[in-house]
Amino acid sequence: SDYAFVFLSSILHEFVHELFAGMKVLGCYQFRVTRNSNLFVDEEEVKNLRAKIQGELPQRHFGDAVRLEVANSCSEAMTQFLLGQF
Repeated sequence: SDYAFVFLSSILHEFVHELFAGMKVLGCYQFRVTRNSNLFVDEEEVKNLRAKIQGELPQRHFGDAVRLEVANSCSEAMTQFLLGQF
């Protein structure tokens, strides 16, 4: 059987006007925030490293934002807005 793959971002771009019905969408840009995650794992005490890491991962979203990547088409004003948010 044949498979076809579509990026989720492509679907969001196509239907952004429906996601924000009643609003005037001025732009749609991809961005990624990288956060500092201090993962504390004592390898000598942990027998199941995978289970320990899975337990630590939910806490990683509390780390400070250390990098913002934006699409080339993203305006400087939107980039500055995102920097202010993160």
